[in-house]
Amino acid sequence: MHWLLIIFCLAVAVSPVLWMKSSPRQRQITQCREVARSLTVNVNLHRRPDARDSERRLDTVFYWLRWQEATDVKSWVLHRFSSRGWESDYHGWRWISGQASAEWDLSVQQALSLLPSGVSAILASGAGIGVLWDERGEAATVREIHSCIEKLRKKGEEIYR
Repeated sequence: MHWLLIIFCLAVAVSPVLWMKSSPRQRQITQCREVARSLTVNVNLHRRPDARDSERRLDTVFYWLRWQEATDVKSWVLHRFSSRGWESDYHGWRWISGQASAEWDLSVQQALSLLPSGVSAILASGAGIGVLWDERGEAATVREIHSCIEKLRKKGEEIYR
């Protein structure tokens, strides 16, 4: 009987420590964000691009780069997984809250073919350009995303100079 009491007390004492241990998914997300930080990619929580004005939940993750020299940037959002917005020339993607000029066409098309399937949107604003990503991938996926948004940033710098 004393042994059961001792085992119970030990279990109660040790269980909070085990709860603090991160899960494999949490470790994978942490690794992705560390790689992004090493590549100077900013990572923020963000609203879904198709969220209504009354919806304030930050339920997506935004991987983005700041503009280096661009000024007077026209904001635009290209997204998928929602029927809000209007049709784009890119199959399965829709514009919402702004549309990129025709100068972007080739760069956006190339980025869409290279980005992982977990990317749900490309956003350009006065602050920078980036993607909404579900963070399902490894460090190599973060490097691919960085490469794509770096190419988009260079195109944006060309357009908005």
